[in-house]
Amino acid sequence: MEFDSSLICAAVWLCILIFGLVTYAMLVARSSDYDFWESALYLPTYLMGRLLWRVHFTNQAPPELKAGAVLVANHRSSVDPFFVQLAARRRVHWMVAREYCEHSVFGVILRWAQAIPTNRSGMDTAATKAAIRLTKSGRLVGMFPEGRLNHTRAPMVSIRSGAAMVAERAGVPIVPLYIAGSPYRREVWSPLIMPAHVAITFGTPIFPNTIVTDSTSEVESETATPETSEITSTDDGEHGMTSAEALILQWAQQVVTLSGHPGFKVELASKRKRRIRAKS
Repeated sequence: MEFDSSLICAAVWLCILIFGLVTYAMLVARSSDYDFWESALYLPTYLMGRLLWRVHFTNQAPPELKAGAVLVANHRSSVDPFFVQLAARRRVHWMVAREYCEHSVFGVILRWAQAIPTNRSGMDTAATKAAIRLTKSGRLVGMFPEGRLNHTRAPMVSIRSGAAMVAERAGVPIVPLYIAGSPYRREVWSPLIMPAHVAITFGTPIFPNTIVTDSTSEVESETATPETSEITSTDDGEHGMTSAEALILQWAQQVVTLSGHPGFKVELASKRKRRIRAKS
């Protein structure tokens, strides 16, 4: 019985490839806080990130990524969590809608990834407490303050202060990330087949040592700068800001500056709602 030499060669290369992938997954599992199955899930993300989306980093990752922190990024694509994961090189815990966590297929993957189930309606106290516990124990939690994909031409849409609240209560820094070039074409799955050139830039970690009272918009901080003081006082004198709101605005100022729009005024979602109610 004769065998085609090309088929034998292809089979050998396939075996080598499979062996290489398994070996890689085992090495990643041993050298990080990923377990074996998480490493197997991370591998396709890494390959797609490098080959399809051509992810690269414009600067060095800050040392704060090695301890507990809240990773906070702008949000233009459904695959942005993959980019944050590549940037962290550690397990990142995400707050994910509870219905996905309970899904028969996606739920298994999300449980492997140790996602935090959360309710879509309003503040989920249990999810917030879980995020605080994880960051206090030295883990990383990823969050998008915009809360939705930004399909506008503006560098950022209105933001919420939940990420800053987690950082404050856990006593950990916010690590800003600016993601440029994220692929997206309306459908959630479209980035999976879209080539892109994604650039990730780390901002300066922000520590929750800023104090703001409800009765004033002045910001007192040992590390305050004219730039951060200006952004935290953009309240139009209507309402004082909480310390979490001031902190998330400091993050926003860094990100819009990295995007090339340092003069862009970022709006808090809570202030936007109050203004709309006042007009109506």
